[in-house]
Amino acid sequence: MGLYTYDSTDIPKTDRIPKLVEHLYAKMPEIESARAVLITESYRQTENEPMILRRAKAFRHILENIPIIIRDLELIVGSTTIAPRGCQTYPEFSYEWLEAEFDTVETRSADPFYISEQTKRELKEANAYWKGRTTSELATSYMEPETLIAMEHNMFTPGNYFYNGVGHVTVKYEEVLAIGFSGIREKAEAELASISLADGDYQKKSRFLQAVMISCDAAVMYARRYAKLALQEAEKCTDEVRKLELLQIAQTEERMIQDALH
Repeated sequence: MGLYTYDSTDIPKTDRIPKLVEHLYAKMPEIESARAVLITESYRQTENEPMILRRAKAFRHILENIPIIIRDLELIVGSTTIAPRGCQTYPEFSYEWLEAEFDTVETRSADPFYISEQTKRELKEANAYWKGRTTSELATSYMEPETLIAMEHNMFTPGNYFYNGVGHVTVKYEEVLAIGFSGIREKAEAELASISLADGDYQKKSRFLQAVMISCDAAVMYARRYAKLALQEAEKCTDEVRKLELLQIAQTEERMIQDALH
């Protein structure tokens, strides 16, 4: 008590947020296929390479090619989907449960999602690659028969740990903000140059450092894509207020890129 004070004064709000919320909920959530298609393309191209490098290259391939959008009124960009409430899929974790619901997911009572026939076809084609390769199948292979029976009878479920990626990771945001992607990349590059082939962990460490460098380059490239898109949108925008906002978005992205490169 006494250490913190709370100012209860109402903060004036613009009408931007209500409009963004209105646009967000105007349509049903939608399942998209872009990420699943791209990660599958990358993994097909990197067969037999070290897994950590395959992951980094897949990350780069996704950021290079996934469709991007700057929606009306948005000031913060970087959506993973084109639809306002879109959902990408992660076939490397699991996919069979979703495929089983392709024809009912739009009409189910809980959490319905729209999915187009084209998206179904694209996901089925991508998912076929992951048969026998998913993390859920790997986890199942370690489980006792009694465990699988208990899961089948809904006695318990690993939930998202089983079906999706788990994001319980805290990264060093303060370091990224302090030295940028270039600083992280330079640290990795310097460490890679300092290690020796004679080191017992050379293979593991060198591949990790290479993956860090690939990932940093991918993030910078992704920001550059948004800077370019914002400039394109600004050029054809007839609303002077929105044009300035788009130019500011482009400037912000370019500043991040320059901070990352210097």
